[in-house]
Amino acid sequence: MAKWYKFPTKARMADGDYRAGLNALNIVFGAVLGFVLVGGENLPIFDFVALLVISAFIVMMIQSIALSDYTLFSIVFTAIAIAFLPQIAEEWFSLTRVPKLQPTLAIWAAMATILELSPREKPDSDTKPATD
Repeated sequence: MAKWYKFPTKARMADGDYRAGLNALNIVFGAVLGFVLVGGENLPIFDFVALLVISAFIVMMIQSIALSDYTLFSIVFTAIAIAFLPQIAEEWFSLTRVPKLQPTLAIWAAMATILELSPREKPDSDTKPATD
């Protein structure tokens, strides 16, 4: 039963709180990314597709911060990809600059990192793995 009448006594997140945080980040920044990419709506098709591919790749890297077993690796390479986003987009693909794309992705990655590094409750040890 839910503890709707109690206040939390620990500063650690429960698994449900962690998943809620991830879902909130993905919803908010997914919507913001949509607004940011509207700035590229007048791009030629190849350029728009390249921008979408680059953005999707970085978003997958942001997701790996929370979902990968290699958190530090994911954080470092996501930060590198975001840092070099203007050079990749403008010099490699000659894309028109979308000025708010880099800060949007950077804040999303930072928030995912903060959420991932926040203290969490350990899973219940009551549930033992089934043995065959």
